[in-house]
Amino acid sequence: MKQKKNQKEQGITILSLVITIIIMLILAGVTLNLTLGDNGLIDKTKQATEKYEGAQNEEENGLQDLEEEMEARLKGAGEETEIPSNKNWDTSIVTPTSDGKGYIIPIPKGFYYAGGNRKTGFVISDVSGDDLNNSGGGNQFVWIPCTEQEYEDAKNDVMDKGWSHNTPYETNGTSTAGNGLAWSDDYTSADITNVNNEYNSGASGDSGISAITSSWEKNQTSKAKESIRKYGGFYIARYEAGIPSNAGFYVKGDLTYDHSNRGQTNKAGLDAIKNLSPVSKKGEPVWNYISQASAKIVAENMYKDKNKDSVGSYLVDSQAWNVICNLFASIGKTISNSTNWGNYYNNTTTNYTKINGFWAKHGLNSDEDKDTWDYASTYNKSSVTAKADQSYEKSSKTYKTRIELATGVCNDFKAYNIYDMAGNVWEWTTAHNIKDSTMYVILRGGSFKYAGNECPVVHAEGDDTLKSAYSMITGFRVVLYMK
Repeated sequence: MKQKKNQKEQGITILSLVITIIIMLILAGVTLNLTLGDNGLIDKTKQATEKYEGAQNEEENGLQDLEEEMEARLKGAGEETEIPSNKNWDTSIVTPTSDGKGYIIPIPKGFYYAGGNRKTGFVISDVSGDDLNNSGGGNQFVWIPCTEQEYEDAKNDVMDKGWSHNTPYETNGTSTAGNGLAWSDDYTSADITNVNNEYNSGASGDSGISAITSSWEKNQTSKAKESIRKYGGFYIARYEAGIPSNAGFYVKGDLTYDHSNRGQTNKAGLDAIKNLSPVSKKGEPVWNYISQASAKIVAENMYKDKNKDSVGSYLVDSQAWNVICNLFASIGKTISNSTNWGNYYNNTTTNYTKINGFWAKHGLNSDEDKDTWDYASTYNKSSVTAKADQSYEKSSKTYKTRIELATGVCNDFKAYNIYDMAGNVWEWTTAHNIKDSTMYVILRGGSFKYAGNECPVVHAEGDDTLKSAYSMITGFRVVLYMK
């Protein structure tokens, strides 16, 4: 009897042990899953660390900008001063302002000093009290000092200096005209007719474009030369053109990424954008999927009413772009290969996990020749969680992903206080030509889809036609010429 009792107790003990082991295994599995699994403790800790580092990086950049701004203001930067004795500036148009480093910069009426100096990039804003971190929310621009001769000489820099390019107008490296690239930043009546025909194609009657092209600026280089001759330079938008919040297609944050009717060459696109103005602000969605002519329309809208007596706003011309590239070179930037200071797929030096701002990840999985991109479904509002796999697989002819960034969210991509002229999105210029009754238009600077050594900041891409050229990788930038 006693032996049976012992056997029974031993059986219960073994059963309890087995159950205990099973429970421990289950708990161990749960613990491992919570620790190592997707969204587990380690994963969440890693994400938290990356978000902290991103926020810390942004804070450090902000503090650096603040320190520079305080130092400059202590030295009189931003204070109104006397007009230089060798200048004949119109004080109804500009306010002569010290940069704190011995230079006097003309600030157009309706704009205010935001930070920087002539050496680092003198920044203005259309909102008083704004700063280098754009905390005041104004549209910001950077002063580009230049002589009229420098502007004129820059006209043919792409060919004369051997900058990378791809245009339909060249023969063995020279233009068909034999005098540099056969482009024009100004518009003839034939050019206007071509633009009108593109917008009216397929429309029932006049799409409304002729009322716009009849009044837009046709002689932009003369406006540039006037500003340079009078005041010694011009202003370039500090950021790529962003979408204004009153646009029907504006998105920011974890919302649907709407790319319809942002300014394509048709009546629907024209109706969607003709009364809009772009913004030049930090952290805004880039205004992409817009044609060159539509970019010209909205760029000229920007200060058509506000500050109209002091400045004119325009789509940047290719000559101004060349002037800025030469300035970048003068401060030590490598303009023939801007991989490491632009948002290109082959940038391996920037820590994307420390970028804290809006971004979108685009995927491509198609035949190499078709090169068709899928749009990202959302803009993400958290910091970039990981560097995208941006490799190209030769065997399957597929790319993995590319990252598009909102305006001005990474200081690595800043030169002379100007953000993203190298990479992120291609930027339209006014440069164009007509070949065989087709208008070709010129993009500059490369994009997140391309490599920085192949399409650097100086690169000119001119094999796109006015009618077909608009996509997620094309945007634009505004230039200001003083009156």
